[in-house]
Amino acid sequence: MAPVWEKFASKVAGVVSPRHRRWQRLLRSLTIDPDLLTDPIAPPGPRDFVVCGSPRTGTSLLSGMLLQPPEIVTVMEPWDGLRLPPAELFASLRCEIEETGRMRRGRLDVSKLTRDGAIAWLPEHASAFEVSTAPGYALGVKWPAFWRYIDRLPDTKFVVCLRHPFEVIGSYERVGGRLARGLEYDVPFNRAMNEVLLAATDDVRVRRVLLFDYIHTRLLPMLARPNVLTVRYEDWFTSPQELWADLAAFLDVPLARNAITIEPRAPAPLAPSARNLVVEHCTTAAALGYSL
Repeated sequence: MAPVWEKFASKVAGVVSPRHRRWQRLLRSLTIDPDLLTDPIAPPGPRDFVVCGSPRTGTSLLSGMLLQPPEIVTVMEPWDGLRLPPAELFASLRCEIEETGRMRRGRLDVSKLTRDGAIAWLPEHASAFEVSTAPGYALGVKWPAFWRYIDRLPDTKFVVCLRHPFEVIGSYERVGGRLARGLEYDVPFNRAMNEVLLAATDDVRVRRVLLFDYIHTRLLPMLARPNVLTVRYEDWFTSPQELWADLAAFLDVPLARNAITIEPRAPAPLAPSARNLVVEHCTTAAALGYSL
């Protein structure tokens, strides 16, 4: 085991490293707070849509599945989504596509998706991919936290991903970072939520459950709206044909069965103590259609 001073030195080195400083500069540049946008918020265009929901519910998978140019293009978590209001964000993405025929924003590894049928992440701007589009193509932006816009953009289409609480909360822990602490990025977009969660408990195990509930308590009243389609992660395995048909009809685009490799696998089990905390503290599971 490393001496205490070595652990401390390693932690300090991480804080002052160039990579850490770049990350902090990036976070400081993500300044938008939806609560400070005055109503009505200017809507994106009629062929623009949002993929959102809690993190770790399959939003990245869906974003990759829907990347099917020339009829539909998706952009996965462009940092400008936490800088620009929705109408400006979508307009800027369309401008980039239509003026350059390429897309540099977003963090989906399109080369790996095309070559291996796998969802993988890249740093934004690490690569650009060519985009051909048809007239009237649909454009989607995937940002889990964009569920916050559903109530304020009643004419914009939102695809909301859902997944069993055990799997989502267990994934928060395994992915590490702030999600493992039951928090989202420390930026104005998430600040009010993070403050509520930090005030609620010092126990990160409980806070992960409260993060799940915070998001879904607010999502539940909006899931029946005509501009919202819910996609359950489990449906990719149990009823994929119906899911594809629902997506095509909702987005009004022809969709093909994507070549992405997706195989059902048993989720990593939650420890009994963690499962007990979910059962004790999760209040939204039944309303979402999941049994604990």
